[in-house]
Amino acid sequence: MQPTTPPSTKSIQVSIKDLQLFHPYSSERAMPSVRDNGSFSTRDQNSAYGLGIIIEATNDTGEVLSDAWFEGSLRFVNGDREVECKFSPDSVGDLYNTTYTLHFNNVPDDAKADPFTGEKPSAWRNESSSTNESVWRPGEKIRLVSRKNECESIVIADMPPSQIRGRIVVKANKVFVKSYASVFDESAFDLALVGDSVRIRDKASGHVAFVPVREEADGNRSARYNVLTMTAAKDASKDAPSVPLSHLELRYPIRYTRADILESPPLEFDLPPPSMTMQMVKLPSGELVHASGNVLVYVKENKVVYQDMAKAKLSLLGVSREDVPGSMPAVTFTKNELSGSVKSATLTDHVDDSALSKGQRKLSVTWNLHLQGDGIDRRLRVPFDIASSEYEKAAADLQRVDGGDAAAVAEAKGAEAKAKAAKSAAETKYKSGLKGEREKLAKAFSCAEVKIATNRGTKSPSNGKAVGEACKALVTGSDDLEVTITYTLDRYEIPVALVYSLGGDFTWNPIASAPLLRLDAR
Repeated sequence: MQPTTPPSTKSIQVSIKDLQLFHPYSSERAMPSVRDNGSFSTRDQNSAYGLGIIIEATNDTGEVLSDAWFEGSLRFVNGDREVECKFSPDSVGDLYNTTYTLHFNNVPDDAKADPFTGEKPSAWRNESSSTNESVWRPGEKIRLVSRKNECESIVIADMPPSQIRGRIVVKANKVFVKSYASVFDESAFDLALVGDSVRIRDKASGHVAFVPVREEADGNRSARYNVLTMTAAKDASKDAPSVPLSHLELRYPIRYTRADILESPPLEFDLPPPSMTMQMVKLPSGELVHASGNVLVYVKENKVVYQDMAKAKLSLLGVSREDVPGSMPAVTFTKNELSGSVKSATLTDHVDDSALSKGQRKLSVTWNLHLQGDGIDRRLRVPFDIASSEYEKAAADLQRVDGGDAAAVAEAKGAEAKAKAAKSAAETKYKSGLKGEREKLAKAFSCAEVKIATNRGTKSPSNGKAVGEACKALVTGSDDLEVTITYTLDRYEIPVALVYSLGGDFTWNPIASAPLLRLDAR
């Protein structure tokens, strides 16, 4: 009776479970748990781009395989310029028992968490120490992960790439092969004694193996010979540094060829170039937010949040995305009689501004502010106008009173005096309130505290003191004001949104747009 095997496609089937393009500004470089048990694998910040990837592979070769690995590359392309980032699998598994692969196992429905660690049961297990289960059998699925790789530094953005192309090939060794042997002769192999090793060259494949004649002692084990017998060829020279052999016998069989390696068809994928700089991605809630590499920048509970995509359960390959707008979105506000709008936002590189250090850029945001002085005046005059009308009525009533009626005259005079006092008080309140009201409205939008949220953090103005002084003109009588607020950014720092308080209310105004993604390589 012959053993049965599952139907085979004669290849290794590969899919990508998760993919992250790590941005140099990423604080954690988080990846979803490769074991699917709710934890995250994280790494310290690194100033280079990198790739995090979880690969699932199914053995459909019909062969029993072992020692699976993958070879991957990410190419940043612009015309004839190209940078290639190569990556390979990390060790995953237990602290003292690591392997490059995790094997899938069914988890019973009633499986309970570990009573000591609280870790949830996972179908993905490290079976490298199991004599029976460490091999990769037909039909079985494994996982491999890579997150410790580093591509070129952040200067890749100087290209900038018009294409980002990825490629992965999963490979593994056959377990049952003819490439093991311990006895060799000159008919099929070129054999030679070279120094303290024997060299074995397979004439069919060209593969060369070197085996030490004598193993070194290890712990309590004494040194031993790997070579049982060897016979020099008839024409071998006694004094030659390399002695040709006609026959060789080793103590243990060795793998003398790599022809038994099976590999998957190449799995290729593309990443959107804006993922390096700035794009819009959709959260599970349906909200579109800004993303730079794997760094999400958005508002939550009136705070600017910076979060890795993996912690929002997003993969770069599967996420719904959009480009940022081609022009800057309009920024306007109205608070009672105060209104404002952004007239322009421009970036200036250090080579065009001697006040900047090398690599710095200046973002200049020009605001037009308008205070409706006439509207304030009309609103504050209402009590005064009413008091004036009441006084005029009381004075007219006094004129109409019969002078012979002393009591009526006294009552009319009292009413006229009271209305006059009320008018005087209303006039004083009106005049003193004009400045206070203008100041109150001007403070509803504090120019010096308008911040810029970037893909790196949230920054205050670099000219905050001067801007604060300039905006005082709204208090002293100017109804219209143009003020430019500047921010000093790093070379690859990208503006996302203006952040400020408007009458105590948190306000987030996105400005990320194609013109503000421009990176000057000078």
